[in-house]
Amino acid sequence: MKKIYALFLSLILIFASTVVFADFDKSNPYQLANQVASSTIAELKANKDHIGDANVAAGIIDKYLFPYIDIKYAAYKVMGPSLKSLSEEDRQKFTDAFSEYMKDSFVSVLSKYTNQVIVPAEEKTVASNETMAAVKLLIRESGKQDLELVLKLRKNSKTGEWKAFDIVGEKISMLDAKISELSPIIKSQGVDAAIAKLKESTKK
Repeated sequence: MKKIYALFLSLILIFASTVVFADFDKSNPYQLANQVASSTIAELKANKDHIGDANVAAGIIDKYLFPYIDIKYAAYKVMGPSLKSLSEEDRQKFTDAFSEYMKDSFVSVLSKYTNQVIVPAEEKTVASNETMAAVKLLIRESGKQDLELVLKLRKNSKTGEWKAFDIVGEKISMLDAKISELSPIIKSQGVDAAIAKLKESTKK
């Protein structure tokens, strides 16, 4: 569980930033991750005294985190093979529940921020035909071993913009963990059972 919290915190550190997002280059996943990371630390430190307030945390997430996460793509991956047999209404219901679960998890973890810093990734040129990227960064905290993480991003074929859909730290994929948990439930018990599981986790 501590590893999962570390992954959530890592993702927040990278993407929960300030309104200067509008100036960031979303056409290159490496530049995006580094630009956001450099301003994120200052933002979190500036709000450190209030970050335990759920409303403050939720506000940061709604404005500066979720716009850069491909929730729909991640939710569809979790639905797995059952996706094709689900109605559009069921797909949307699950995506909404998955979004609320993720948001609640981020709010919980955001309050645990102390003084971690990010070591930027090596920036690379991305070919125009590439649609997936894995950006490796380090989370550094005084007195502890660096946490290596890989942020997975996907390029939207229509807008050309990159968004994150998964993060892997200590060989643990946040997305794969939810796929392993929920995909079998959808297959054997139906999408409503998986939604109930998400809502139960959200309440906790």
